[in-house]
Amino acid sequence: MLNCARVASEPGVAPTCRADFARYAIFYTPRPGTALAAFGRSWFGRANDGVTLQAFSAAGLSGSGFAKIPHAPGRYTGLHATVRAPFALRDGVGLDELKSRLIAFAARREAVETGPLTLARSGRYLVLRPVEPRPALDWLAAQCVNAFEDFPVSPDDEDGDDVRHLTDHQRLLLKSFGHPHVMSEYRFSITLTGPLDKAHMDRVSQALWPVIEEICASGVTVDGLSLFGDAGGRTPMRMIGRYRLGS
Repeated sequence: MLNCARVASEPGVAPTCRADFARYAIFYTPRPGTALAAFGRSWFGRANDGVTLQAFSAAGLSGSGFAKIPHAPGRYTGLHATVRAPFALRDGVGLDELKSRLIAFAARREAVETGPLTLARSGRYLVLRPVEPRPALDWLAAQCVNAFEDFPVSPDDEDGDDVRHLTDHQRLLLKSFGHPHVMSEYRFSITLTGPLDKAHMDRVSQALWPVIEEICASGVTVDGLSLFGDAGGRTPMRMIGRYRLGS
């Protein structure tokens, strides 16, 4: 029988086993107690606070219309921005090594301010993005890819991706790093929804903006990195721990 160990750094994260996870990812998740964290709990809990429900009702998305909004891609749970995309561990390394490397990596980096955010489209998804380019965020993500380059399996061993929509440069990044949107192709984005058609996206945007306008105006502080694990590659990812930058 496998021994389980508590690997989370914050209260309320359940103990878990190394064998539970097939893939890992490094995300930014908002610090508990912040306005963005409160919004995330409300939004991914089907926006059950009065302010959000009133906004969606005004936009004609109450009742069954609201229930059909895909809140996020099915294999992710909660409000997050990808810093290091999901990957499988190569043979010979384990969760303890990965966790130790992330703690050390985070301790040597400083928190980054996003500046004002805006509600934007990323393909068929709604995301929050900085209004102005933030090189410090891009650099943090690039450093994260480099710092953990020896942990993932070879990109050739990963599940194949549909590359028809990728540029030649993105295909090269996919071959080199296992993901096309890294390095120069990376953009910090906080995912809000799953895929939406254009009409639905416009209505959701209209309803969401009054709820998040104040948060967007102030921006947020990327002050920690969160390690997530995925049991089977298609199931919602679970937080293993959140580690403060510069701690």
